[in-house]
Amino acid sequence: MGYSGKFFVLTADIDLKDAEWQPIGHMDLTDMSNTSCMFMGTLDGQGHSISNVAFHSDYPVCGVGVVGINCGEVKNLTVRNVDIRCEDIFSMAVGGVVGYNMGVVHDVKLTGENSIAGVNTIGGIAGGSMQSIWNCTVDGTTIHVLGDNEFPSGRIIQQDIGECGGLIVGGSFGGTLDSCTAKGTVIAEGNEPVGLGGIAGCLEMMDSVTNCTVEAETISAKGGHAIGGLCGFSGTHSNGNIVADTEGIVTTEYPGIIDNCAVTVRMNVPGATHVGGLVGTGLYYYGEETAFKITNCTVNGEIIGAITPGAVAGRAVNSVIESCAASVTLDGEALTAEVGETATMYESGDQLEEGPASEDGTV
Repeated sequence: MGYSGKFFVLTADIDLKDAEWQPIGHMDLTDMSNTSCMFMGTLDGQGHSISNVAFHSDYPVCGVGVVGINCGEVKNLTVRNVDIRCEDIFSMAVGGVVGYNMGVVHDVKLTGENSIAGVNTIGGIAGGSMQSIWNCTVDGTTIHVLGDNEFPSGRIIQQDIGECGGLIVGGSFGGTLDSCTAKGTVIAEGNEPVGLGGIAGCLEMMDSVTNCTVEAETISAKGGHAIGGLCGFSGTHSNGNIVADTEGIVTTEYPGIIDNCAVTVRMNVPGATHVGGLVGTGLYYYGEETAFKITNCTVNGEIIGAITPGAVAGRAVNSVIESCAASVTLDGEALTAEVGETATMYESGDQLEEGPASEDGTV
């Protein structure tokens, strides 16, 4: 079961036009510990393509793509002309190639005309990921983040509705990302979405994000939070044991590394906060805000309508920015502030039972 130790090799292109596609590997929503239904083998495209993948659902799903749940390896594959839409508010991990990556994905390309829509963690190469992705390319792709959020108390808290959209990855928690290139559009259709970015909506608890290039447009007509040209939120916790114990994610770098990335971006995000040309913000998580170290990066672009954005980062508590060049405008005027002035922390869902957090981390 799960094809552990098995190898699948494409020897020719595959056209799925008019086929009723079901992702390879899926999550058992009645027993999420059941790994037998997940893909644990190796899929080697050998440079061939899978095209015209279509999947629409209005029922709860976790892990949608050519491969739904990957615990193995996906490599050397081109995917073209994907049309995926998952509308149920409990659905998550919706990707053009892989839904949820718990293995490795590398040397994969998503091209043609692609539309990928979902409520939580929506991406071109992978919807969600907790391991490594490298040498992947996305173009001709539009990511649609569906769903509405409301923050009536003024607290901005990570949740599973209207969250995390990016061209390479929707939401990544752990692992690394290297040498990926993305070109396309991220559109949030609901109220106050959280976590939008050119490469990813979320690149949290990742040791390194390196050598990535993005040319993207991000559109959110109804506000939003944690929006960046590279990623919406990023960073690592100073106490790696907390992350390992609570999430099973091992981190070795603090602050998390973002190095040698280049972003060209247009963000039309009226009323949005935690907005940065490169990174939106860190995440308040178990007593502190996660931190990142940005080095040798470039940002060019424009931001429209955001509230107190930064040319590099919207908020960067305990973070480091070195050797970066930014040329960004805000509503047509040069944005000179490298880091924005966002006063409110962006909080993880684990804070819900603790009550409101103050700026010094007390509750």
